[in-house]
Amino acid sequence: MEVLLTLPRAAAALLLTACASTTPLSPTEASTLATRTWDGATDEVFDATWLTLERSGFEVTHDDRLAGTLKARRENREWNVDVSALGNEQRVTLTPSSSLTRAELSELLDTLEEGTAKLLRTWHEPPEWKFDGRKNLLFVAGFAVSPPLEWAFLDFDLNRRVVTVQKSRTRNAVNPTMRVELDRARPRSLLLDTARQTIALSLSARQRLVFPEPLEVGTIRVLDGTTASDATWAAQEWPLDAWQVRIAVSCAGTSCLAVPRPRLEQK
Repeated sequence: MEVLLTLPRAAAALLLTACASTTPLSPTEASTLATRTWDGATDEVFDATWLTLERSGFEVTHDDRLAGTLKARRENREWNVDVSALGNEQRVTLTPSSSLTRAELSELLDTLEEGTAKLLRTWHEPPEWKFDGRKNLLFVAGFAVSPPLEWAFLDFDLNRRVVTVQKSRTRNAVNPTMRVELDRARPRSLLLDTARQTIALSLSARQRLVFPEPLEVGTIRVLDGTTASDATWAAQEWPLDAWQVRIAVSCAGTSCLAVPRPRLEQK
């Protein structure tokens, strides 16, 4: 006598789902499933993808911003990441070097989508610097710093994300300068760029300065055209989740103030 064993429909569906989630996907199949589009500027989507990968435990081993490609590694598996323009959107495709299950891929994609979306959404609502003259305090949420009290000139850029503080209102002479920048998080530091701009402001440079390489903290000699000048500088940066603060200080000659110590609010 034959005995037929049957599974309830719901149990059968669960079994099929479980089998599908554990069935290995080839790199090509995974790449097809791991393609997403984002509404944002190319450089922002590229950086948001990079930062989210690193925050998810990946090591980014190679980057080519011009080509829009990244190579990343996690748990002995290599990934190729491609960011390319698709009309007004950016298409991001992840391709693993080896097979993986649908469940593994789904978990990874959920994490990357959440992190990338959060960064892009936050960057579209940038905060602004505010200044409390009574407390001599320049601040945004989570960060505050006091400029040198005796310095007379404080100027905001149009977006109120860059503040220039100088000892005097002089425009055509050497002038100790502090530059305070609020910027979106970056996978590579822009601190030396901030330092170069601050040094140029402090020397009232008339031409594009020629800096020594490597540019090291302390006293350096720069060329403004054919004129050599000494400047002393220091700089530091602080991460603020989706944002970062960079501060550089520069003075002519061989002495200058240190970078002010900020007040970091605990979240």
